Amino acid sequence: MKLSTDFTFPLIVLMAFVELFDFVTARPAVPQGKNDLRMLYQDMRKLLNIVSQEKQENKLNDFEQSLTSLPSLDFRTEDLKSLEVSSTLAHLYSGLKSFKFHLYWIQHEQDELGIDYSKTKNIHLIQLIDRVLTHIETPISELVHPSLPPLKTAWNLYQANVEINDKLYYFCNWYIRALRGLKPKQ
Repeated sequence: MKLSTDFTFPLIVLMAFVELFDFVTARPAVPQGKNDLRMLYQDMRKLLNIVSQEKQENKLNDFEQSLTSLPSLDFRTEDLKSLEVSSTLAHLYSGLKSFKFHLYWIQHEQDELGIDYSKTKNIHLIQLIDRVLTHIETPISELVHPSLPPLKTAWNLYQANVEINDKLYYFCNWYIRALRGLKPKQ
């Protein structure tokens, strides 16, 4: 098909407008890393608010904490100065996966006993885990989860639920501070 010269110029102008439209409607060039950390920070704040509400309702203060399979919480304030993005996100990911595993375990045990203590639902953790995973540059090996014992009484279930939520509260608190400290480094 041969086009006449009468149609060539308007066709070129039309194609230029199409290209210009894509250019004009494209997102501004904002450093993506800083924006991503801000979103993770906001998501961690949301999770902390949910866990905080449950922690405030907890009336159990002094009990034996026996879940050694939860992530360790041996953080120090001095550590905030030397954090790196890749290692911080990798630790955040593995910790969130561990808490997700434990919350699934609690949910299963609650279903078995017909009790529902936990308000911290896994949907928040799943979304956060997925978001963290998209920002991790190095591949993460699959985590090996321990086998957890069945909880035979409502009291044992309540204690385990309180322990998981207490540790999740402190875990969220730490990583909120860590993500806030990482923002300027991006």
